[in-house]
Amino acid sequence: MGTTGSYVLIILVTLVAVVPVLLMVRIAFSPPSEWRDMPIDWIRAPFMESFVQVLNSSFPHHLMNSLIISVTTTVIVVALSSIAGHALARMRNRHKERFLFIILGTRMGPAVVFALPLYLLATHVGLVDTYVGIITVYLVYNLAFGIWMMHGFFLEIPAEMEEAGLIDGLSEWGVFWRVSLRMAVPGVIATATLVFILTWNEFFYAFVLTQQDASTFPTTIPGYFGAFQVNWGSMFAASTLGVLPPVVFGILVRRWLARGLSGGLVD
Repeated sequence: MGTTGSYVLIILVTLVAVVPVLLMVRIAFSPPSEWRDMPIDWIRAPFMESFVQVLNSSFPHHLMNSLIISVTTTVIVVALSSIAGHALARMRNRHKERFLFIILGTRMGPAVVFALPLYLLATHVGLVDTYVGIITVYLVYNLAFGIWMMHGFFLEIPAEMEEAGLIDGLSEWGVFWRVSLRMAVPGVIATATLVFILTWNEFFYAFVLTQQDASTFPTTIPGYFGAFQVNWGSMFAASTLGVLPPVVFGILVRRWLARGLSGGLVD
C-alpha cells in the first residue's frame, strides 16, 4: 500500500471513530423536534435544555463518583504494578513466564461469572454501594493488565543502568525510584491512561455492586431508556459530559502516551 492509500485508510478510520461522537454531541445540543432530522444542521444555535436537565439531576454526583473511583484505582494500580512489573522484569527464574500467565488469568474470565460471588461477598462484608468495595474490584480487575504493561516497559531499561546505581551507593529501592521509574515515565503514563479509561468506562461491575451512593456515570445511561421512548437528548448530553474527562486527560498526557505506546520511538 502506497502513501496515498495509507492516508486514505487513516482518514476512513478517523471518520469511523469521530463521526458517531460528533452526531452524539450535535443531537445533545438539538431540540427534540430535530433529533431525527436528516441531514443534521451543524451550524444551528445550540439547544441547552438537555444539559440543564442532566446537570439538575443526580448525574453530577455519579460523574464525581466516577472521577474519584477512577483516579484512586489508577493511582493504586500504577503504584503496585510498577513495583511488581520491575521485580518480574529483573527476576531470573524459569517459572517467571508461568507466573505471568497466572496473573493474566485473573483477566480471562467473563465478568458475569464473577458477578454473583463478588456480590455475595460484598454483601456479607457490607461493601455493596461503597467506594472501598468497587475500588477493590477494579484493583483486581486492572492489576494484571498494569503488571503486564509495566513488566514490558521495565524490560526495555538496560540492567546495567541499575547496576551502576548500586555501585554508586544507592539502595535497591533508591535504584528503582531514582533510575528505573524515571526512565519508565512514558510507560507509567501509558499504563495510567489505559487503566483510567478502562475504569471510567466499566459498566457491569458498577451496575451490580453499586446502587446510589457509589454508582458511576455509565450506570446512569440506561435510566434514559423508558418503556415506550428514549430521552435521546438527555442521554446524549450525559454521554457527552461523561466522555470529557478521559478526553481531557488523554490530551494532557498525549506526548508521554505516544512515547509509551510506541516504545519511546516518538519524541
